[in-house]
Amino acid sequence: MSKYTKPVRILHVDDEPELAELVAVYLQREDDRFDIESVRNAEDGLERLGEAEFDCIVSDHDMPGRNGIEFLKAVRSDYSDLPFILFTGKGSEEVASEAISEGVTGYLQKETGTDQYVVLANRITNVTNKHRAEKEAEQIRTRLEAITANSNDLILTVDATRTIRFVNDAVEELFGYEPDSLSGEPLTTLLPTRYQESQSDVLTQLLDGGEHTRARTATELTGQHKDGHEIPISASFNAFEEDGDRRFVGVVRDISDRVDMENELREREQRFRQMAENIQEMVWMTDPQTGEVLYVNPAYEAIWGQSVDSLYQNPQSFFDAIHPADRDRVEDIADPHAPDAYEEEYRIARPDGEMRWIYDRAVPVTDESGDVYRTVGIASDVTDRKTREIEYDRVAELLGHTERIADVGGWEIDPETEEVFWSAHLFDILGWESEDEPPLEEALDVYLEQDRSRVSDAVEDALTTGEPFAVEARFQDPDGSIRWLNVRGEPRVNDGAVVTLRGAVHDITEQKRREEVLRELYEVTSDRHKSFDEKVQTLLELGRRELDTEYGTLSKIRGDEYIFEFVDTEDDSIQVGDVVPVSATNCELVASTEQTLVLGDIQRDAPGETDRDGFSEWGISCYIGAPVFVDNDVYGTFCFYDTTPRDGQFSEWQETVVDLMSTWVSSALQQHQVNNQLRAQNRQLNQFAGVVAHDLRNPLNVVRGRLELARSEVESEHLQIAEQAAERMEELIDDLLLLGRAGEQVGELEPVNLTELINNCWQNVSTGDATLTVESTRRIYADSSRLQQLFENLLRNAIEHGGEGVSIVVGELADGFYVEDSGPGIPADKRGTVFQPGYSTDADGTGFGLIIVSQVAQAHDWTIHVTESPKGGARFEITGVDLLPRN
Repeated sequence: MSKYTKPVRILHVDDEPELAELVAVYLQREDDRFDIESVRNAEDGLERLGEAEFDCIVSDHDMPGRNGIEFLKAVRSDYSDLPFILFTGKGSEEVASEAISEGVTGYLQKETGTDQYVVLANRITNVTNKHRAEKEAEQIRTRLEAITANSNDLILTVDATRTIRFVNDAVEELFGYEPDSLSGEPLTTLLPTRYQESQSDVLTQLLDGGEHTRARTATELTGQHKDGHEIPISASFNAFEEDGDRRFVGVVRDISDRVDMENELREREQRFRQMAENIQEMVWMTDPQTGEVLYVNPAYEAIWGQSVDSLYQNPQSFFDAIHPADRDRVEDIADPHAPDAYEEEYRIARPDGEMRWIYDRAVPVTDESGDVYRTVGIASDVTDRKTREIEYDRVAELLGHTERIADVGGWEIDPETEEVFWSAHLFDILGWESEDEPPLEEALDVYLEQDRSRVSDAVEDALTTGEPFAVEARFQDPDGSIRWLNVRGEPRVNDGAVVTLRGAVHDITEQKRREEVLRELYEVTSDRHKSFDEKVQTLLELGRRELDTEYGTLSKIRGDEYIFEFVDTEDDSIQVGDVVPVSATNCELVASTEQTLVLGDIQRDAPGETDRDGFSEWGISCYIGAPVFVDNDVYGTFCFYDTTPRDGQFSEWQETVVDLMSTWVSSALQQHQVNNQLRAQNRQLNQFAGVVAHDLRNPLNVVRGRLELARSEVESEHLQIAEQAAERMEELIDDLLLLGRAGEQVGELEPVNLTELINNCWQNVSTGDATLTVESTRRIYADSSRLQQLFENLLRNAIEHGGEGVSIVVGELADGFYVEDSGPGIPADKRGTVFQPGYSTDADGTGFGLIIVSQVAQAHDWTIHVTESPKGGARFEITGVDLLPRN
C-alpha cells in the first residue's frame, strides 16, 4: 500500500469519450485516490495543464491534430519531470522507441479485457509515488542546505577517526577558521591543548555507542578560538552511515553568555540573601518538581510562628497552617507547574491559635525550554489592613447585594461642586461605559429629552427647597432599548442649607412592561367589538410575544385526540383542525394534573417525557401550558412552546400571564357554551311560540268570527265580555311571539342616537296624559330594532303602572342610561322578581314586557338593575353600554 494518501490527479487524453469513461471507471475501482479528468485532444490537454495541477498524464497516441508523441514533446518543454504514460493501441517498436527518447515515463499497449486497467493503475501508482518521493527528497535536501547555511550554531561531520569532514560557515564566527581549512583536520583542533587529554574521554562518550541513530546529550566542553582564547561550548553528536562508513553529525554552540549569566546570578544570589535576611516579609523559594523548599528567610518564624528548619524538613507544613476554608484555593493557584505569576490573600493559624492574614505573591522561573524550575515568592502579614478591609467590604457587599436584589442604584450630588457619585449598580443600570461618574449636566443627559426637564427640575427644586422628590423618566440604554426609571432624591439639610442630595434610581421597565401587558390583556378581553375567536387569536399573539416562543395554541382534548382549534405561528407546520394523539403532547400532563405545566428545557426538567412524539419527532424542547375548564371539566389547554430549549426557566410572571389567559378563555368558553344553550332554548321557545300562536290564532279567529255573527243576531252582555277576553288572548299571543324572538342574538351593532330612538318609541305606545323628558344626547352602539323593543316596553311599563299623569325621564349614566318614572315604584322585596315570567301588577298586563327588556339587555351584554327614582317611582339602570364619544 502506498504511503501517499492524498488524491492522485490524472489527466487522461483520448479522442474516444466512451473509452475514456471506461478507463476512468476501472481506474477508480482500483484506487479511490484517483481523480481523473478526460479531454479529447492534445490541445485541450495543454490548456488544462496551464489551468490546474496534475500528478500524471495518461495519453493515447493516435489522435486528431497532435498525436501522443507530439503531445509528449509539448509537455516536456514545460513540465520536464511530470509523469507521462503513453497508453496506446498502436504498439510498435518505432513508437515505443520514439516515446522513450522524448522522455516518456511509461509505455503501455492497449489490449482487450479489463486486466490491462489493473496494470495501468499499478503503473500510475508507481510513477506518481516515485515522482512524489523525488520531490520530497529534493525539498528535504533544500531545507537541510538552508538550515546548514543559515544556522548560527556550528554544524559539522566527523568520521570514525574523529577527522573533520565538513563544517558550515558558522565555524568562522565561533572559532575563527575558514570552513575549508578544517576539512581533514582532527576534531581536537577546536579544543585547547591543555584540555585535549582530559576531554578525550568526553569525546569518546559523545561519539561511541552501538546505535547509529541514537542522539547524544549535549555536553559542556571548553573550546579554543583560532587566536587562542578559550570558549565555553556545548556539543552533541548523532551517528549515521554514509557509503557504508560510520559518520557523526554534531552541533556545537557557544554558551559564553549563559556562563557569564550564571556567574552574575551567583553574585545576585549573594546580594539577595543579604537583603532577604533583614526584611519583615517572608521570602521563599521552592523546587516545583520535588516540592523541596530551597530557601526561606527568618521572617517566616515571626509570621508563621514556626522555625525555618521545620519548614525545610516538612514543606507541607506551609500549607497545613493555611485556614481550611482557603487551603484548596491556595493549593490550586500555587500549582508548581503553572507558567504564570500569582498573588493571593489567605489566612493562616499560628501554633498559638492566633489567626493572621497573609498577602502572598509568587513568580515562576523558567529555563530556556520554558519549563518552570523555580518558584520564588514573598509573603506579608496584612492582618491589620485586612481587618479594616473586611469590615468595609462587608458593608459595601451588603449594600451592593441589596442594590442588585432591588435593582436599585444609588447616587449623590455635592451642591457646592456639583460633583456626582454613582454606586456600582447604577453604572450597570445605565450601561455607562466609563468608570468615572459624569458631571451633573451630563448625568442628567442620560434621560430622554422629553423627560429630562422633569428630572432636572426635580433635582433643582430639591437642592433649593430641601424637599424630597420622586419622578419617573425614560432613558435609552447603549443597545438602543428604552427603559423606565423611578428616580428618588432626598436632601440632607444642615442649618437650613442642603449639604448633600442623595437618592436612588430603580429600573421599573419590567414593571411598566408588565403593566402594559396587563393593560393589553384587559383591552383584548373587554373589547365588545371583537368576537371570541378574534380575542383568542390576539391573546395567542400577545402570549407568543411575551414568552418569546414559536407556537401558541388553544386546543381541545376529546378522548384520545388532541384537536388544534386556534393556532398562532409563523410557519405552517400546524394548522387549525389538525388532530394528533393526546399522548404525543405535554398537554396530556396538564389535563391529567389539571395544573399549569412549566418546562424551560424538557430534556433537563422532565427527562421522563422525552419519549413523547412532541419531543422526539417534532422537536418541541420547551413548553408552558395551562388547563382550560368548562363546567369544571378539562376542556383542553392554552399553551405555548418552542423548538429551542431555554437556558433558564419560564418566570413566575410568564406563568401568571398564561394562567390569566387560560382563566379568561375558560370563562369565555363557559359563557360561550351557556350562550349557545340559551340560543338553542330561545330557538326552541321561538318555534314553540310560533306553533302555539298559530294553533291559538286559528280557534281565536273562529271565536271572534262567531262572536261577530252572534252580536248581529242577539244582544247580550256576555258577548261583550267574550269579545274582551278574545282581545286579551290576542295581546298574549303577540307578546308571546315577541318574547320568543327576544332571546336571539342581536344583529349588527351600529351607532344609535338615543334621543331620536326614544322619541320614535314614544310615538309607538299609548301615552295618555303621561309626559316624557329625554336628558341624554349620547350615541351608543346597539342593535336599533332590539333597543327599540327595550325602550317601548320600559315606557309602556311606566305608563301602565305609573298612574295618571306619570312623568318619565330618560337620562345618562357613566357607562349607560336609565329610565325612571314618578309612579308608585316597585317594592324592594319585589325587585328581584320583576324579570320573571308572568310578573305584573296590572290585571290587564301580560307579564312579558320586562322579560323582553331583560333579554334585550342580556343579548347586548349589558347589565340591568332596578332601584328607586328620586320621586319614589321605579328606576331601571342599564350599564356596560358601549358609548360613542360626544361630538
